[in-house]
Amino acid sequence: MFTKIKLISFLAILSVGFLFIGGCEDKGTNPPPHGLTLSSTNVTLAVGASTNITVSGGITPYDIHKDPDTTIAKAILSGSTLTITGVRAGQTSVLVRDKREPERDTVRVYITVTAISQVSFSTQIQPIFNASCTGCHGSSGGLNLSASVSHANLVNVNAQSSCTTLKRVLPTNASQSVLYLKVAGTDCGNRMPQGGSLPTQQINLINDWITQGALNN
Repeated sequence: MFTKIKLISFLAILSVGFLFIGGCEDKGTNPPPHGLTLSSTNVTLAVGASTNITVSGGITPYDIHKDPDTTIAKAILSGSTLTITGVRAGQTSVLVRDKREPERDTVRVYITVTAISQVSFSTQIQPIFNASCTGCHGSSGGLNLSASVSHANLVNVNAQSSCTTLKRVLPTNASQSVLYLKVAGTDCGNRMPQGGSLPTQQINLINDWITQGALNN
């Protein structure tokens, strides 16, 4: 009888041991906790502006699971950098995910695009010409940017000294306008004004003015 009781006790202890070991093994197979994070999940930007968001954590490589409404904003994911560009005023979102299997971790970025304030040619653009351009482009220099004639000498006028296949200013298209290309320093010869460059804010104003139609307002 004593031997039988000892055998039963031994088997019970052995069973508990197996359960304990099995429990540890099961815990070892559990997937790691989710960890995908973005430096921002709410962005507000103007039409034509861009912003970068850093993606981290989770399991690489990352990808875009659901694009935003491309009539409102565009999103490009390169490595761990998500670049969002405003297209027109409105609200949309983009869904980013990692490579976690079998269930990927996802994070949504909410996007608000605001309209660009109307740029005034007479009170915002012409003062730039007066301060930085008319010293060379006044009554001489092949291009007169004086207040009374600057708009007529720029908009839909063929360029003469560089990029002659383009207009000096092509309404709604800054990237095909020699004025913008020269002040931005991206094409069409030497950057203007000579010997320096305009502040970024002024370059952006010229870009916005052209994008809005290069109005004489």
